[in-house]
Amino acid sequence: MSRQIDHCELQTQLTPGSEDWSTVTALSEAEWIGFAPAGCGVDQGRIIALPEDAGSALLDPDAPDRTWRLVDGEGEPLFEFLGFVDDRRPRKRGFIILGISTTPELLGLWSELQPAAT
Repeated sequence: MSRQIDHCELQTQLTPGSEDWSTVTALSEAEWIGFAPAGCGVDQGRIIALPEDAGSALLDPDAPDRTWRLVDGEGEPLFEFLGFVDDRRPRKRGFIILGISTTPELLGLWSELQPAAT
């Protein structure tokens, strides 16, 4: 399963469970690739996106999992998940990977990607 959104903002909670969100960077070409690990039956996966500011200290692959969310231009949440920055870079230059370590909550405005014709 794959879904995408053209432009959004990546935010994180610096203090787990708080209502305060900090902006990390704007993202473009964000794509969620979901999968269910064997025997798990839970949608998980990763987000691959092009960040406006890839140098943020919050995009640290050695940091522990944190709660992230993507918001649209109006500040409405689109997607929320517990996850981590994956240091295995995709082939697309400049893109980042956010690994999802818990069931994500898709909140809307995402478009379903159609599988490529074979």
